[in-house]
Amino acid sequence: GVLPAKRPRLADSVTAASAGGGEWAEVISQLQPAIVALKVTTVRSFEEDPASTSQGTGFVVDQVRGLILTNRHITGVGPVRATATFDRHEELEIEVLYRDPVHDFGFFRYDPARLRLTRCAGISLDPQGLRVGAEVRVIGNDAGEKLQILSGTIARIDRNVPEFNTIYNDENTFYAGAGAGTSGGGSSGSPVLSKEGRAIALNAAGQEGAASAFFLPLDRVQYALGFLQAGLPVPRGTCLAAFLFKPFDELMRVGLHARHELEVLTVVPDATGLLIVDSVLCEQQVLKAGDILLRLEDKVCTSFVELEQVLDSKVGGDARVRICRGGEEIDCEVQVRVLHDLIPRSFVELGLDTLHAIGYHAARRAHLPLDAGMYLAKVGYVFDSLGCGRSSLITYVGKVHTPTAEALVKALADIPHRQYFQVSWYELADFRRDRTMKTGFAKMSRAWFPLRLWRCRGGAMDGTPERWEAQDIAVPPPSPPVPAALAAPGGFQGGDPLVRRLSASLVTIRFRTDRRFCTEASPNGFSEGAGVLVDAERGLVLTDRHAVPQSLGDVEVTIAGAATVDAEVLFVHPLHNLAIIRCDPEAYRELRRAKVPLRAASLAKGARANLRPGEDVHFVGYDNQGNVFSNRVTVAACYLPSGRDEFPLWDFPRFRERNMDIVVLADTPEDARGGVLCDSSGTVRALFAAFDMQDSDRHESTEAYGIAANLFGPLVERVRQQPDVPLEVCSLDAELTAIDVATLAKGAHGQLPKAWLKAVGQRCGRLGQVARALRVHRLMPIGVSEGRLRSGDVLLSVGDQPITCCLDLEAALATWQAVGGASS
Repeated sequence: GVLPAKRPRLADSVTAASAGGGEWAEVISQLQPAIVALKVTTVRSFEEDPASTSQGTGFVVDQVRGLILTNRHITGVGPVRATATFDRHEELEIEVLYRDPVHDFGFFRYDPARLRLTRCAGISLDPQGLRVGAEVRVIGNDAGEKLQILSGTIARIDRNVPEFNTIYNDENTFYAGAGAGTSGGGSSGSPVLSKEGRAIALNAAGQEGAASAFFLPLDRVQYALGFLQAGLPVPRGTCLAAFLFKPFDELMRVGLHARHELEVLTVVPDATGLLIVDSVLCEQQVLKAGDILLRLEDKVCTSFVELEQVLDSKVGGDARVRICRGGEEIDCEVQVRVLHDLIPRSFVELGLDTLHAIGYHAARRAHLPLDAGMYLAKVGYVFDSLGCGRSSLITYVGKVHTPTAEALVKALADIPHRQYFQVSWYELADFRRDRTMKTGFAKMSRAWFPLRLWRCRGGAMDGTPERWEAQDIAVPPPSPPVPAALAAPGGFQGGDPLVRRLSASLVTIRFRTDRRFCTEASPNGFSEGAGVLVDAERGLVLTDRHAVPQSLGDVEVTIAGAATVDAEVLFVHPLHNLAIIRCDPEAYRELRRAKVPLRAASLAKGARANLRPGEDVHFVGYDNQGNVFSNRVTVAACYLPSGRDEFPLWDFPRFRERNMDIVVLADTPEDARGGVLCDSSGTVRALFAAFDMQDSDRHESTEAYGIAANLFGPLVERVRQQPDVPLEVCSLDAELTAIDVATLAKGAHGQLPKAWLKAVGQRCGRLGQVARALRVHRLMPIGVSEGRLRSGDVLLSVGDQPITCCLDLEAALATWQAVGGASS
């Protein structure tokens, strides 16, 4: 079929009046098809840009070659995926052709042949048209709208670059200013149009809370476009110094003489000032901050355009300069380096960690050498174990300096899985206050992801679109698991007898998982806690689900304060705050050969496995500094949290305790991190566990309660007897709540079984509690009890066994499972 004719049109609801008059309406209707809405996805964090999606504006400057001009902060500085939405709502994939290393502009490329509906149009560039008083229209994707038209008048064209508290800041150029009010997101990259229908500047930024808009002049844009249209690389040079423009009167205060001003005005009568060095990189040993540029290549230089013309023409050579330093004239030569070589074009990926060379802009901001180290653009699984933050600078791996991506890959390539390695780094986020080099240990992980080196081909180097190519680094053979010794074995000498007895049984646990794989863990994928050794032969440790929230993750156990070994998760209880882990067998055997004190804790059995209100027991565990201590405590209550006291529901899928009587202490040690409750002989009567929950303000918090030994004792025994057989837990798929029998009796009208009432009374009497029963509170959809139980039902018995508490229910289900109920 024949497509309908393409004719100029205004955007919906845009009239000649709203466009600012008939002449503007005609200009806009002609150029509107050349203005596109951009959607750019940064697929990897790079410099200060996180992996995210942003919107902006661009405009076609060459409709034959398909070149779109926009801002550098829109094109991004790392690998991106981008689409352009044209006038007739056509979406095309676009690719990065060029990013300027310093100025805030870049080019995308699209295939013009793929446009079916939108009329081909382009906007020509007119850098000379940027004049004070010029009436302009800024047309773009302002505040997320597909097309907005903002009017303004150029107020000044000699403004120094706007300064932002970011790593990247433009330099060595003037900016134009106008009251166009372009602070809304999405207008970046919009053309600043003159009445003649030409782009005289590029919208770059706006000031929040004000109508001020900042426009980038197009001198260097036009320069770069010429090379790209010819299919050539764009030469860009730098003397490793950033200049500012200052008026003569201000320069007089720092050493400029009256004769210097006269010399300049003789050559450039309308000059008002000169360029002065604002900052230099560490590698610049000739120029210093405060130097006034008098001559460049024996000519007076009063503008950034002249400065950059010389630098771009002298790439790889030297430029002659005359400066005024403290009133003294100095003639010297400065080396002109390739500016593109100073911008990172490769990065190393290890899991979620992303690192690249420090680059020109970060080096200038931190005043560090360009070979200082590797910039940590995103903290992932490996370097998060180090404790360093985003935007850290990794300087050494072991004793190997890491100035480049290739050097970092070489330093990491031979480190096997799960081995710790030393790292030295700076925290650039706080670098102006603290310039101390920090040292720590990171743990290598290769199980989930490879060490990968990415390199950028094309772009500024040869005038072709950018493409990123990956190289996976071979995985070294695994090393035998050797426990990391932290102290000489020998145990605690002297002090509290309970601490001496249980110090060989208590352990600290560290759990980490990749944030992408958090199924039950906290969003940061990290947790720490305490546990107790329950089998000294096999290295079995009992802990809570705060310390080990899920099976997928990396677990480390520090035993007796003497050594750290890796561990695996054997069992995570689906209903209760319990988990069992096993130390790496080979590493554990090494601990035993090294005579590290290891002793399985004695677990209470029978009546001693219960706790009752008023009992005095001993807390033995860790404080927040990792020290073991003991404290005499009193049991305040043992009950099933119900009603207002129940564990709150999470807003997102996360483990929540239910159907368990908790032990509440009257005098919980203030600094207790985790441990056990035991009697004076050291027999463990309860695990003092950390329970994660969400408060009413949706903030995550942790509370500590005891879990009586009668609940976890049978589980531990089953694992001891059959360590290779997976544990199975039976459940009614129902959440229970407690109700006072006296309240229940009011509505039962004497229909409650007397035998059951007697059993409830005896059990609660032994524990010093008010007689309570279990009532169904919630049912799991498609669970085994659906259609059989209803909310509000009172649980009297299971398998002919009377149910007086949650422990009775656990025992009854275990008995039913043992006699074959699970398969019936």
